[in-house]
Amino acid sequence: MKPLVSIIIVKYQSEKYLADCFASIWKNPKWEIIIIDNDQENIGYGAGCNRGAGKAKGKYLFFLNPDTVVQSGAIEELIWFLENNEDVGISAPLLLDKDKKQYSFQGTDELTPLTAIFAFSFINKFWPNNPISKKYWLVDWDKKSPREIAVVPGTALMIRRVVFRKVGGFDENFFLYFEESDLCKRVRKAGWKIFFQPKAKVIHFWGKSGEGKKENKKIFRESRFYFLKKHYGFLPSLLVEIFLRGF
Repeated sequence: MKPLVSIIIVKYQSEKYLADCFASIWKNPKWEIIIIDNDQENIGYGAGCNRGAGKAKGKYLFFLNPDTVVQSGAIEELIWFLENNEDVGISAPLLLDKDKKQYSFQGTDELTPLTAIFAFSFINKFWPNNPISKKYWLVDWDKKSPREIAVVPGTALMIRRVVFRKVGGFDENFFLYFEESDLCKRVRKAGWKIFFQPKAKVIHFWGKSGEGKKENKKIFRESRFYFLKKHYGFLPSLLVEIFLRGF
């Protein structure tokens, strides 16, 4: 019998968290768990996810960071939401910190050159209530009820395998960061909706997987530039990066 869900974990320098993560998901016989070891060859997060998806047999793919603990019933809630909403391609859980308090910012609106300038520059620091940043960071969402959203975090997201294949999976030109923004944009362009399901909860020990990498800031900027260039053209993306230099 084929599994209903394939849980795909890309591991990189996260051994001390993996055991707790695994313990929170291993019990259901309808699930298969696929672990991609990026310690041996760090091919990037998106490429690792694609490698795992290539081995998956489940109707749904659940991409999950290793520095997480899935709360009881979370995976079932995500499955239920997809099973009962045929127009939804991705469902994602609410992320909690180590004290089980929800993170303030979860997911975003669509990233455009304009929102990048407002959300990632000094403008947001000195004028955090500007309407463009508030819309991008979803400041008005109470996180109590399901919400359609443009981008969910790559930390934990469930996607229909047929949708993942249709859009071509993750773009492996993203080594890290913004790969979920790109995937979600293509999923929405293909006509599928994306939803947060707050009843499903996952604890995320933020930044613990592969922590301490000094080059992460550089990778973040490169991925942001590539995303904007891919979807909005070279000149707008270049102008954004010139404006954001130093942020």
